[in-house]
Amino acid sequence: MDSMTELVLSRQFTAPRSAVWAAFVEPEIISQWWGPQGWAVEENSIIFEPKVGGRHELNMFQIGNPTAKVPLKAVVTAFDEYKCLISDDGPHEMTLDLVISTRVDFNEFAGKTIITLTQGPLPHEVIPSSTQAWQSAFAKLESLLAEHF
Repeated sequence: MDSMTELVLSRQFTAPRSAVWAAFVEPEIISQWWGPQGWAVEENSIIFEPKVGGRHELNMFQIGNPTAKVPLKAVVTAFDEYKCLISDDGPHEMTLDLVISTRVDFNEFAGKTIITLTQGPLPHEVIPSSTQAWQSAFAKLESLLAEHF
């Protein structure tokens, strides 16, 4: 498995940790930012069960082509409120038949929140596009948080 790696991104938000946490776990907020620019989430598809073993599901669709869809069908494997969220998605076609783990760590400092996202295993060749997609989604989240903080 030498062709596999992890994606690691950090992002600082000018908002308290409780607000950034809520953006990852509350369906009505997830629907406002999840996915890269040009993508949206079917609001009625979001399921988030805040416990280990809970479901973390949604369907993203491309705004210009609503038939282009990307599902998330993950299971929560760690849930440490306001600190860490881990979910495993797959195996299925959209995860390249892999089980992909996504970990988000939340740290607050001076009223700002730093998240670190770690995702893998991923093939090296998808790291650039995955990085771009997450950065785009985080920009949407940053704009949403800026409306309130």
